[in-house]
Amino acid sequence: MSAGVGWLSRLGIKGLPPEYDALANMPGIGFSGLIPYSGLGGGGWSRGYQAVNRWQFVDDLTWIAGKHTIKMGVEWRHHQFNLVGWQRNISGSWNFNRGETAGYDAQGNSLTATGDPFASFLLGQVDNASFAAFQPTTWRDAYTAFFVNDEIKVTPKLTLNLGLRWDYQFPKSESHDRFSSIDITAPNPGAGGIPGAMVFAGTGTGRTGSHTFEKPTKDAWGPRFGFAYRLTNKDVIRGGYGMYYGGVSYNWLMADADWGLGATYPAASNLTNGLYPAFWWDDGFPAQYVTRPPVLNPAIANGGTPRGVLSNDTNLPRYQNWSLTYQRQVSDNLAVEISYVANKGTRLPIHPAALGYPLNNMNDPAILTHGAAALQARINSAQAQALSVVRAMPVDPADSLHKPYAGFSGNVAQALRPYPQYMNLLWRGGFPGGSSIYHSLQTKLEKRFSNGLQVRVAYTWSKLINNGAENAVFNGAAPIQNPINQKAERSLSVDDVPHTVIVAYTYALPFGKGMRFANVGGVANQVIGGWHVAGIQRYNSGRPAVITMNNNLSGFLFNNVKRPNKLGGGGWGGGQFDPATDVYYSKSGWADPGPLNFGNAARTDPNLRDFPVLNEDFNIFKDFPIRREQIKLRFETQFGNIFNRTFFCPPATNWSSGAFGTVYAQCNVPRRIQFGLRLDW
Repeated sequence: MSAGVGWLSRLGIKGLPPEYDALANMPGIGFSGLIPYSGLGGGGWSRGYQAVNRWQFVDDLTWIAGKHTIKMGVEWRHHQFNLVGWQRNISGSWNFNRGETAGYDAQGNSLTATGDPFASFLLGQVDNASFAAFQPTTWRDAYTAFFVNDEIKVTPKLTLNLGLRWDYQFPKSESHDRFSSIDITAPNPGAGGIPGAMVFAGTGTGRTGSHTFEKPTKDAWGPRFGFAYRLTNKDVIRGGYGMYYGGVSYNWLMADADWGLGATYPAASNLTNGLYPAFWWDDGFPAQYVTRPPVLNPAIANGGTPRGVLSNDTNLPRYQNWSLTYQRQVSDNLAVEISYVANKGTRLPIHPAALGYPLNNMNDPAILTHGAAALQARINSAQAQALSVVRAMPVDPADSLHKPYAGFSGNVAQALRPYPQYMNLLWRGGFPGGSSIYHSLQTKLEKRFSNGLQVRVAYTWSKLINNGAENAVFNGAAPIQNPINQKAERSLSVDDVPHTVIVAYTYALPFGKGMRFANVGGVANQVIGGWHVAGIQRYNSGRPAVITMNNNLSGFLFNNVKRPNKLGGGGWGGGQFDPATDVYYSKSGWADPGPLNFGNAARTDPNLRDFPVLNEDFNIFKDFPIRREQIKLRFETQFGNIFNRTFFCPPATNWSSGAFGTVYAQCNVPRRIQFGLRLDW
């Protein structure tokens, strides 16, 4: 929905800066609960802009001396990101949860089948809300690398490659020092001096004296070794090892770790696990949570989700690749190849939620021994004050009650967090804690163009394991269940595809002038001659299933996923699947581990997979020479998914939902036929 139409006043939203009314998009309104209501609005981005500048210098040199071919080079890049209101949620995100209208049992557990987020919305009970107040920022960083490589013709049969590369990512900074970070060791004056406060870049009162918070290592050395050995005139063995470093993604560099200087992020969080609303919609956003930049206050993020950067978040991802290949020239036009290819990834970017306890401010599961009712109790209640863990906390002189710091008003679970003055900690850029391992057997049969036919057939068997580091931009939260056991997240990657077959071919039909059949010229040749067919066929396994359930631990541990217990089975039994009547997964394959227990299911299920991919694309074309080879007209017909195969979208994987195992949609395009004419000259 468009911005600049006065959404705040139209919707009666109070408590936000009035000048934002002319800039803001429609606010984002979200619903969390058993019923999958669609959200409303566009997330509240302002009508800002982004200007990205990049300067780059690259130079390389090649020197040939006898048996050596030496190449060396250097590269330098400088990036600048100018942001004015870009990616700023100035009209806010307003979220409603089933908790405010749910029922609770005598032990304080939320009854999972009760409550409705839309009912909470109709009653105006806001579960949590936040928005951004900003100043323009200009982020900058640099990158450099150099390399040297020597290709050595040792003998007529043996060639070696030796190389070394060094990469370095400079720390990022902001041109006006509008850069801040959470420091988990700094005393917080607004929380009784307990650790965890905002610190600010730059020089002067209240600042750190530095322009950055990052300290990237200078250890990104990448040795490389390779060889090629000709066994016979038709047989070659190749292999090698190399250490490579990935770049820091664009999303990673676009940090908004600028709380207090470039922006403030007022947030009204729910400290009662939904037992009470954070505030009422009609009352507007609570004024006590709203501050606008610049503010050099170490306690500015209290009650919210502070943004920060880890000192090692620009350490470059490391990949170690090794391979061994045998190639055989069967005939002049036919070759086969078989390879073992492997890759090990370390220091991979992963979502900061995977930090768990304590760096993402999640609780140690040991607190669950206190029980749901005690953890749910408000800190000033008699039940909370009777707990030994609470009585070990300091006394608030204002009311003589035990609390983590004076003025704290949340529940016991919040009070027990490593940094009770905050919600989760948002470490911008993630952290380099991801790892992966990949092994594969790759085979290929290739027939070069002869007798009108060119074809390639490839088959890959592979296995990919990681700990949740699925992509370099870490969209979405890493699915960590136990905050103190990141190792339990190691499993098959969601991108693990063990079997892949690809067939690609082109064939000149043997009809027309000079061909085997119907060797005629003139008009007849124009009709039947010169036709080609081509195709690409792909067949691969489905991806592993990711089975979760409603997370009734999130209000106590502040983790972001819970999994059921795996019993066995639960997958589709085979045969023709009908999404109108069938479910792809059966609930009987899993069980509820209980409200205060973790499930034993793996992050991805190695025995259950989504639907396989089967697809064939076909093409038929003919070139009509108009003036020898200089000008020609091509007529072409393309058949996409020619056999009209259906590839269903992954089934619903929330085991707690009544829709578990249900397939809602088709994820590929049905058969399509396109005709075209193209003139080349």
